Amino acid sequence: MMSADRYAASRAQHVRARRSLAGGVATAFRSGQRPVPISFEFARGAHLTDVDGNEYVDYALAFGPMLLGHSPRAVLDAVEDQLGRALGFGASHLLEAELAEAVCRTVPSAELCAFSSTGSEAVQVALRIARAATGRTRIIKFRGHYHGWLDSVHVAVPGRLQGPGTAGQDAEAAATLKICEWNDLAALEAALDQDVAAIIMEPVAVNGGCFMPQPGYLEAVRALATQRGAVLVFDEVITGYRVALGGAQARLGVTPDLTILGKALGAGFPISAVCGRSDVMEVASTGGAVAHVGTFNANPICASAAVAAVNVLERNESEIYPQLEATCSAVSEALKEEAGEQGLSLTVNSFGAAAHAFVAVEPVTDFDSAAALDPEPYRLFVMEMLAEGVHMIPRGLLYVSTAHTQADVDFTRQAARRAAGRVAQQLSVRA
Repeated sequence: MMSADRYAASRAQHVRARRSLAGGVATAFRSGQRPVPISFEFARGAHLTDVDGNEYVDYALAFGPMLLGHSPRAVLDAVEDQLGRALGFGASHLLEAELAEAVCRTVPSAELCAFSSTGSEAVQVALRIARAATGRTRIIKFRGHYHGWLDSVHVAVPGRLQGPGTAGQDAEAAATLKICEWNDLAALEAALDQDVAAIIMEPVAVNGGCFMPQPGYLEAVRALATQRGAVLVFDEVITGYRVALGGAQARLGVTPDLTILGKALGAGFPISAVCGRSDVMEVASTGGAVAHVGTFNANPICASAAVAAVNVLERNESEIYPQLEATCSAVSEALKEEAGEQGLSLTVNSFGAAAHAFVAVEPVTDFDSAAALDPEPYRLFVMEMLAEGVHMIPRGLLYVSTAHTQADVDFTRQAARRAAGRVAQQLSVRA
């Protein structure tokens, strides 16, 4: 392994941060990075540079938003233009309608939109709209799916498949939540009483392992929701714009009543959306039952970034999405092949431009099989990849961007060979 001096400045920065910043990191997801949470100071395309001057090929992509790579020129140009006009108005502006029109053009379910700043916020907006539209209160969520950190839905999440996702949650906040097993239609049918306002799911469960719905499952859920009068909500914060221009719903051919968007929508700027059928969204319209408020809703800086990003994706759809899928497949195969040749069994589930990797002998096909794995070998692999100049998420998520090149894939393959060899040796010594 390379000398610890490789991360000397990051170590010093983490020590400094811990004096005034809880845990030394701004989000708990960063705390698990080994050997220390890395501090970065520059990013372009698919590459990062840390405070020690180390360069990396990046497959974390800020946990997904950087679909066009870091600092894409079209987005920066739009933002710089808007910065010269105003940071915000506290009033309506032209970009609100322009972005809503772009979303409605590209997302199959979108007839009306409402904007907010984060995916967690947008989930709450969608559930509020569903309750107002149906006059019901209960929500069905699936074990292993993730819908943000707020107490009402942060239950049975990846890493904590039973109960609240973290300490300090108000159990009463999730009192109207019903947890079902995904891909189990009989269980959903039994739980879907006349008091259920919404069924919310990731249409592809990327967060927990990039697990696919079983053939016919989404279609059956769609029919059942319609029959029982519940609002079907697809959380496409990850899959929206990443796996296709129209998201997972476009690829899989099932249209929800409401869709939640985030991450790739803003190309790195904080913006999210709820969009859907006009008769459901109508409750959030002017004079409707739901007052959708927020100081930064469709902030013009973030809206300018989102308009630019969607326009790039829409104009180049036929080239971008095949390229993204080919890159993701190539990276996945490189990791599996090189690790396997070194005696480290690695499996990768992928869909479009998103993937999830595990150190496992057998394919990982559901939440229980993922939870049964020892996460330590993959964390070791990610740490060794970091030493080789490849930045990855320790819990297994992998993202690619339009900026990744064949040279990046080739570099990753060579890095994986060396990293996997060291991990395999470490594990054999421990055994």
